[in-house]
Amino acid sequence: MDAVDGARTEVAQDEVIVLHNAVRAYAWGSRTHIPRFLGESPDDAPAAELWLGAHPAAPSRSDDGDSLLARIEADPVAMLGEDAHDRFGVRLPFLMKVLAAAEPLSIQVHPDGERARVGFAAEERAGIPRDAPHRTFRDDSHKPELVYALTRFEGMAGFRDVERTAPLLRLLDHPWADRTAARLLDGPAFQALRGVVSSLLTDTGGTAALLDELAACAKAATQRLHEQEAYAQPRNHEPDPAVREAIRVFSQFTALAEHYPGDPGVLVTLLLNHVVLAPGESMFVAPGVIHAYTSGLGVEIMASSDNVLRAGLTHKHVDAAEVLRITDFTPMPPPYWNRVDLDRPDYTRIEPPVDEFALLVAEAPVADLPEAGPRILLVLDGDVVVVTARGRHPLSRGQSAFVAHHAGPIAVEGEGRVAIGSVPTS
Repeated sequence: MDAVDGARTEVAQDEVIVLHNAVRAYAWGSRTHIPRFLGESPDDAPAAELWLGAHPAAPSRSDDGDSLLARIEADPVAMLGEDAHDRFGVRLPFLMKVLAAAEPLSIQVHPDGERARVGFAAEERAGIPRDAPHRTFRDDSHKPELVYALTRFEGMAGFRDVERTAPLLRLLDHPWADRTAARLLDGPAFQALRGVVSSLLTDTGGTAALLDELAACAKAATQRLHEQEAYAQPRNHEPDPAVREAIRVFSQFTALAEHYPGDPGVLVTLLLNHVVLAPGESMFVAPGVIHAYTSGLGVEIMASSDNVLRAGLTHKHVDAAEVLRITDFTPMPPPYWNRVDLDRPDYTRIEPPVDEFALLVAEAPVADLPEAGPRILLVLDGDVVVVTARGRHPLSRGQSAFVAHHAGPIAVEGEGRVAIGSVPTS
């Protein structure tokens, strides 16, 4: 083989890299979803997240054991393309995950880019190890994220309009709830919400009393839940929206209070939008939007960051001051994200307002795919073949591959469904 042929072979082998991905065993993870997705037998360990990408904390690896991070650093322009390299440097700007929640994740919020850079630099100067339990900023990137549901997917995201929250709180017929309802309607909503959340997260003098309030509110919610369900059941039609919302909110609240009886953050959940995604639906969570996922299997794509600031439902580090600093307390509707082309249920392109990522979910065979830049392809169902100008690369359900920029346009043949993360063109 001469030098030219050798170079062509190396390029062909490097253009599509089959990935081996790390599973993160967080306690809230499902023990069955991800193993079954990968075609493996479940065991007793929770499998919460499957990471696909080049984040330094858990980069994907190739068949020969090289990390995707090292491959990109060795030839960034060929792997990422000039456009992505110019904008983001020597890094894959997005991270994909398969997320499988059996129990609630922490109430959390992600920083914007400026706060991430400032906070990360301050902790670096302070010499706090990046893997320290009390570390707040793991890297210097913001972390907008999008979730695409593979099963029914449930969670909370953003503060509900106070005009809807106040009546829900008054249904509890409890002094704390009544005081909070009045407080929410007194003055600008964002100021009122910030004040309520601040009192819950920073209460140092009356923590025992606050936990008594939590227990009493949970007991009241259980009673009201039974009343609302009894009201709805005899009717031959759907209950009105206010009753449905009360049932959802109180069901979630009582379950969380039972699971986290010593966590004042459970009371914060009464203020948040309840979000339910059917398979194929998605939601976009911008930096500053408080959220928590509670159950389901989905594909996540986000800016390549591990910055998570927790506000409750957790035994991990809670940096209340930083949470209050970066959270957007402006009420908002549930952050559902509509598909771009609703006339093609077999082809869903999702492009939220960020520079780092877009997501495409499509049924094979399909040729209308991102033509340039770094791409990660995950097979959701079936058996497919990734076709480039130089070769064919078969993949099955649960398998994934990195497609380098220099591979050029690709097509996906076979019978199956794929999710493809990519970088929008500038």
